[in-house]
Amino acid sequence: MIKNIIFLGLTLSLAFVTYAQEVNKEEVQEVNRHKLALVFGYTHIPKAFIDGHSRESVYAPTIGLDYFYQFTDRWGIGAVIDLEFANYTVDYNKEDLERERPVITGFLVGYEFAKGWDFLLGPGIEFEKNKDLFILRASTEYEFELDHGWGLFPAINYDFKKEYSTWSINLGISKRL
Repeated sequence: MIKNIIFLGLTLSLAFVTYAQEVNKEEVQEVNRHKLALVFGYTHIPKAFIDGHSRESVYAPTIGLDYFYQFTDRWGIGAVIDLEFANYTVDYNKEDLERERPVITGFLVGYEFAKGWDFLLGPGIEFEKNKDLFILRASTEYEFELDHGWGLFPAINYDFKKEYSTWSINLGISKRL
């Protein structure tokens, strides 16, 4: 009889602890729906010109700031802003178009198709003093979770533009709030 009571007590205690952990995970997940990230990388601009010399490729150092809000377990929305630290010229409508440190902004929708692995897609604008360009960004990233809501993630972006496209490879550090 005492063994049965002890067994029942341990079973109920274990069930209560498991339920309490599930509730706490939901509370933590509710609190950590916001994500801020600082991103560093390089943007590849194919067939660009620097100082009038034709190059097969130009690699522009890039820094960015991202904000995302996860509104379900798998879906999120966010905004990105990237700054390319390079001046270059591209062929645009059979004319040379100068690009001086363009700033790329975008509004992205993301879907987490595997634990930590997201696919993002959305429109944006590349702001630059000579000509602003509409872009469509496709991106994928895999986030490694660190302690206390911090994360580290590699990312690959592809920006579709009217006359030329670019891609970038980045490394970001994020904080969930």
